[in-house]
Amino acid sequence: MNTEQIRFSKLINEDDIYSSIIKNYRYAMTDFFEFERVWFSRAYEIWKDYDKYLILIYLFRRNFRTYSEYFVKKSYDEYYSLNQYEIEKFNIIEVSKELFLKKETARRKILELEKEGIIQKNKKIVKINQSAINAQKLGRTIVALSRLLSNVSKILVKDKFLKNEIGSSIFENEIKKNFTQYWLHFLDFQVPYCLKFKKLFGDLEEFIIVGNIIYNQNLYLRKYEISSNDKNYFKSKYLDDLIKLTDKNGINAMTISELTGISRPTVIRKLKKFLKSKLIIKDDKNLYKLVDDYEKMRPLDQARLETVKNLSILLAKFYNFVEI
Repeated sequence: MNTEQIRFSKLINEDDIYSSIIKNYRYAMTDFFEFERVWFSRAYEIWKDYDKYLILIYLFRRNFRTYSEYFVKKSYDEYYSLNQYEIEKFNIIEVSKELFLKKETARRKILELEKEGIIQKNKKIVKINQSAINAQKLGRTIVALSRLLSNVSKILVKDKFLKNEIGSSIFENEIKKNFTQYWLHFLDFQVPYCLKFKKLFGDLEEFIIVGNIIYNQNLYLRKYEISSNDKNYFKSKYLDDLIKLTDKNGINAMTISELTGISRPTVIRKLKKFLKSKLIIKDDKNLYKLVDDYEKMRPLDQARLETVKNLSILLAKFYNFVEI
């Protein structure tokens, strides 16, 4: 918060945010899905390799954490004006374990980052070079995240947990002014989020492809007038509505490719795998949608419920950093 004295009576807690999100789940999560779509598509657009990108944001997260531990705070402009950053040296086994990568895969990806001049290693430290810093500029991502925060603030005002809506420009300015502080909290949410679905699907490309099928069906679901004020709607009824009420609203492979940046042949290959495992179905117009089988969807649904809890924790931190 932007006051010298912390006024606990004005703080919003994660349980209130969670309560609002689940009451307005279809709308709040559409904004969340859109934010994640922007984040993942930008990552793929630049790196064409989610494993390599995971290693890179793992290093940035370590860098931000070190800043926090030493009470160093940098703005967006200050952070991106530097030519390189030093972080404590890491080992391959550590990266492999934390990012669910095979040891040889982790070693190969790190060597690729070295050959591309993204990182430099010596005996004591690792340097992240300017090419990685510039490629990692997060202007579009900050805009998308600020829009999500602003839209959820409208829901919180409606539910009387916030007094006033907070415009997206306020969040953009606050995040850029206190960039390393905010982005450490964001990565503390985003890295585990990525790893959860990487573990579930085996690789992030597969998660992103299925995620866009879900995103598409959720957009169509928003058109229905559904009473979802029951706090259990998002747990017990949302997935059923998502599948049954949008059973004619699939998405084709080309659109998935355009939304994600993943090549169409790769998208088609992954979709064939999902068809074989019966996680999705394809209609006579070559449109893909989720299968109507809860047992197939259960692991994904459990991860969805967990994500809402973790998202509420993140949003509470961001709202309470801003003067409300």
